[in-house]
Amino acid sequence: MNSRRGLFITGTDTDVGKTQVAYGVAAALTHHLGIDDVRLWKPVQTGVSVGEENADSYRLRHGSRIGNQQEEDIVSVTLPDPLAPWIAARRSGLALDYHHLVEEGKTRLAQGGMWMVEGAGGLGVPLTKQHLILDLAKDLALPLLIVARAGLGTVNHALQTIAYARQAEIEIAGIILNGYQDGEEANVKDNAMMIEAFGDVPVLGILPWMAEEADDAWRMAWAATVAERVNLHQLIGLERN
Repeated sequence: MNSRRGLFITGTDTDVGKTQVAYGVAAALTHHLGIDDVRLWKPVQTGVSVGEENADSYRLRHGSRIGNQQEEDIVSVTLPDPLAPWIAARRSGLALDYHHLVEEGKTRLAQGGMWMVEGAGGLGVPLTKQHLILDLAKDLALPLLIVARAGLGTVNHALQTIAYARQAEIEIAGIILNGYQDGEEANVKDNAMMIEAFGDVPVLGILPWMAEEADDAWRMAWAATVAERVNLHQLIGLERN
C-alpha cells in the first residue's frame, strides 16, 4: 500500500495538545521512520503574531525541526484576536477567502511530500460565515487524525467528532489520546477500548503529558516518545489492521 500524502490534524476541543502532537508526528516520521520531505501547513491561526513563541506556526517549525520551511511559509493567515477565525477576521476588518485557502492547500499538496495540515481547534470551528474547519478538511481530501484528551470526557468528545466527520464522508485515519498523567494509563486504555468499540476507529497512540520545553533534548525525547507510542505505519497508510 502506498503511504498517504498527508493528514489533516484536528482536535476534539481546544487545548488538547493538537500542535504538540502534530510536530511530534512530523519529527517522528522524519527522524524515526526515515520519511523524507515531511511538510507542515497551518492554514489559519488566531490570537498570536508570527514569530511569537506561543504561535502554532512557531511551535510547528521549532518543535519538529524538519526540512527548511520558514515560519512564514508554514502559516497562511494569522489573526490577532484569540477567537474563531471567522470572528477574528471580522474584528480585524478582514474577510477570509475560503476558496483561495482551499486552492492554496491543493497547490501545496500537488508539490509532493507528506503534509501535516493542522486545523484550528475542532471540526465545528467557523472559518467564515459559510464554512467550518470541517469543510476545509473535506475539500482538501486528506484523512483525518483526531487528537483527543486522554482522561474523563474524552469518549464523548471523540465519538461526537467521529460522527461529525463521518456525516461529511471524511476518511478517519485514527485517533491519538494525548496527555495522560502518571497512574492514569489503565483508565486511558479503557477509554481507548470504548472509543474503538463504539466509534469503529483505531486509537493509534496513547501519549503521556510532557510539558513543552524549548531545548533540543526535549524535542528529541518527545519525537522518540511519539515514535514509540504511536503506530506511525498505520497512521500514514503503510499498514492496516
